[in-house]
Amino acid sequence: VLDTTTPSRSRLGKMSQLRQSTLLGLAVFALATLVRAAYVLVMWAGHGSALEFPDEQLHWQLADNLVRHHSLISNDAYYALRMPVYPLFLAAFAWMGDVGVLTAKLAQALAGGATAWLAYRWAFAAVGGRAAIVAGLLVCFDPYTIKFADLLLSEVLFILIGIGLAFAGWTLIHQRGDAPRLAGWMAALLGPAAVMTRPSSAGWVLLIWCVLALADRNRRRAARRMAINIAVFSLAMLPWGLRNHRVIGDFAWLSTNGGITLYDAQGPQADGSSNQEFVDAMPEVSGLDEVARDRTFRDLAIAEMRRDPGRVLRLAGVKLLRTWNPFPNVETYRGGWIAWISAAWTVPIVLGAVVFAVRSRRRTALQVMIWLPIAYFTLVHCVYIGSLRYRIPLMPFLELAAAAALVSTFRSLAFAGRESSAR
Repeated sequence: VLDTTTPSRSRLGKMSQLRQSTLLGLAVFALATLVRAAYVLVMWAGHGSALEFPDEQLHWQLADNLVRHHSLISNDAYYALRMPVYPLFLAAFAWMGDVGVLTAKLAQALAGGATAWLAYRWAFAAVGGRAAIVAGLLVCFDPYTIKFADLLLSEVLFILIGIGLAFAGWTLIHQRGDAPRLAGWMAALLGPAAVMTRPSSAGWVLLIWCVLALADRNRRRAARRMAINIAVFSLAMLPWGLRNHRVIGDFAWLSTNGGITLYDAQGPQADGSSNQEFVDAMPEVSGLDEVARDRTFRDLAIAEMRRDPGRVLRLAGVKLLRTWNPFPNVETYRGGWIAWISAAWTVPIVLGAVVFAVRSRRRTALQVMIWLPIAYFTLVHCVYIGSLRYRIPLMPFLELAAAAALVSTFRSLAFAGRESSAR
């Protein structure tokens, strides 16, 4: 039997609003993708397949060796220097040779577009359509993420995973009762994806799980969700750990890069930045295997931290300033128009996010999901290396908050103007 009743005006209005929201979201996605793809193509025309940073070269080595030799291994025979998700992403393009570098960067342009779309969708659900448009555009034209689309570094992929994870967490908290199953599975799957892209995110994922458990008044459902998250996480991580145990004799769940990174950040040569030239002056580690090398550097770093805790705190202050410096820390980009674009973008975004934090304290779920990663990763990089690079994944969170603050401020000013004219 066909339903021939005429839809109500409210229903038609909701359908129209949904259609408009979908089209605007697609427009944000397309614009963000095109901006990044254009930048990638311009840079390719000037520099070709040259990789600027050592981490880029390492990531491409891992992907290339996986394709050529069916082994995720660096050219100097390290098996677990990086977590597997980003090298696996690059491996989809490594078989193309140098052209694969361009294709991978264009794929990152798509990932950047998807991030802008997710930010738009989250803002639309949380604070409304106008703020969603502003948030989508801010993420779309973020100069940092545009730049990083052209670098074979894990930031672009991690930002997409991180925004998806936080959006899923907000959805589960905000929509009380029977929260959507899709959001629950997104939270469960994106947790291990985040850790296997960036091992430093393990604590953040655990904190999100704890927040979700505490926010759910239905304790049975909270316990079931936590059990699912742990089970999915364990199943996702298990192949990586077993593979590492087979090839290097240790599970190395969070890679074998943690020790040298901590020593880089806390060793006697540490100044807050990253410079691993100290390895050449330490012949005692040159003959160690991958696992022993990692443990030796970690033990040396911890010993140094225990010897002078005051220095740890002083370095933390330096790293905090380096991470949130509105100007680039790299001397090459510290002056000129690049530096001023960086500052002109960063300062208003951060101030806008702070305004949102002060004026929208009732939006507890949104505030928690926005500020939790910002606080967590800031503290992590007060211990490890401090760099502008490590705030890049946090910028979309700040941009969402700044968009909400901007729209709210204009709405308040418009309301005040109407009241004034009425008098």
